[in-house]
Amino acid sequence: MHPVAPSFSQRVFHVVAAIPYGKITTYGEVARLAGSPRAARQVGGVLRRLPEGSTLPWHRVMNRHGQISQQGEDFHRQRQALLEEGIIFSTHSTVDFQLYGWYQ
Repeated sequence: MHPVAPSFSQRVFHVVAAIPYGKITTYGEVARLAGSPRAARQVGGVLRRLPEGSTLPWHRVMNRHGQISQQGEDFHRQRQALLEEGIIFSTHSTVDFQLYGWYQ
């Protein structure tokens, strides 16, 4: 029997789980680390479908401009979770990747 390769979603979960507290990364970086460098949008889809109550730190993934891509209540949940980790937003609601970025 041959071992089954992990699915794209499983690889995304593994990468996101490794993002340290107080750090952020981009959808594109998660896609690259998951072995699919052109799948940034698919990373967003995987994270949007997380089950209620998931402990995966999905909130640490932002767009390449250092902004939250979510809208409405999800935007506020993500922003609050990042603020609770000590991540500071600029007046333009962006986060500085020089200070908070995580890359492998």
